Amino acid sequence: MKTLLKKAYQLLWVLFILALAYSFWARDILPQQLRPYGDPASFVIISLFVVVNAIWLYHHHFRFRDLKMENVDIMEGEKFEEFCAYLLKRNGFKHIQLTQASGDQGIDIIARKKGQSIGFQCKRYTGFVGNKAVQEVWAGHQFYKLDQAAVITNSDFSDSAIALADDLGVMLIDRKKLKRLMRRLPS
Repeated sequence: MKTLLKKAYQLLWVLFILALAYSFWARDILPQQLRPYGDPASFVIISLFVVVNAIWLYHHHFRFRDLKMENVDIMEGEKFEEFCAYLLKRNGFKHIQLTQASGDQGIDIIARKKGQSIGFQCKRYTGFVGNKAVQEVWAGHQFYKLDQAAVITNSDFSDSAIALADDLGVMLIDRKKLKRLMRRLPS
C-alpha cells in the first residue's frame, strides 16, 4: 500500500510540473481549441497537488498538536512509538527511524543528535517500568552498535530499573521528562 501511494504521489508530481509548464508556457503555443480542456485540467491538477501536500504537511507536522498526557496514556503501543519519534524530531533529533515491530532487539527508535547515535525503547505503561526494559535497550544498543541507549515511558521507573540504568549508563525519560519534551509540540 505504501509503495502504491508513493507511486501515485510521484505521478502527481509529474502531472503538477506538466500543468505548470502548460500554464506558464504551453498555453500560448497550443491551438486555441485546446484551451477549454487544458485550462480546467491544469487547474484541477495544481489544486489537487496543493491539497495533497497540505494534508501531508498537517499529518507529519501537526498530528499530535495540543496533545495532553491523558491522550498519551491511552495510546496503542505502535502509536506511542510514532509519537515518541515525532517528539524526538521536535526536540532536535535527526535521522529518526522506527525499527520493525517484531525482532527489533529492544530498540524501537534510532535517532542522532550532536553526532551521537541513540537507541530508544518506548514503553507506554500504567505501572512502573522495571529492569527488563533497561536490559532490552542495553542489549539492543550493543546489537546496533549505538553510542547511547534510552528508555522513554509515560510512567515512572522502578528503583531497581533506575539503579541498573545508572550502572549501565542508560538514559531514562520518565513521565515528568516526557511532559517537558511535550512542551515543544505545536499548539
